[in-house]
Amino acid sequence: EDILKNMSFTKLFLGADGVDADYGFSTSNLLEANLNHSMIRAAQKTIVLTDSSKFGKKGFGKICDLNEVDHIVTDKDITDKSKELIQNLSIELTIV
Repeated sequence: EDILKNMSFTKLFLGADGVDADYGFSTSNLLEANLNHSMIRAAQKTIVLTDSSKFGKKGFGKICDLNEVDHIVTDKDITDKSKELIQNLSIELTIV
C-alpha cells in the first residue's frame, strides 16, 4: 500500500463481492478491501467488473463508496432499480 502512494495508473479494473447503495463496494477480505481502496486512490479511472447477483449485497470489508468509481461493467440481469441508482450517480454503465 505504501508503494501505491507514489504511483499513478490510467485505469484500474476491480472486482467486487458486494454492491450496496448505502455501503458501497465491498469484498469478503478486509486486507483486500484496504489494498483495493489504495489502488483506487492511485488510479485516474476506476472500472468495476461485477455480475448482477452482487447488487444489493455487502461483503465484510468496504472498498469504497459508489461515487468513487467511474464505470461499472455488469451483465444483462441487472435490475432497473440498480440501473437507476448508477445513472443517478452519473457512473458510466456497460451491460454485457
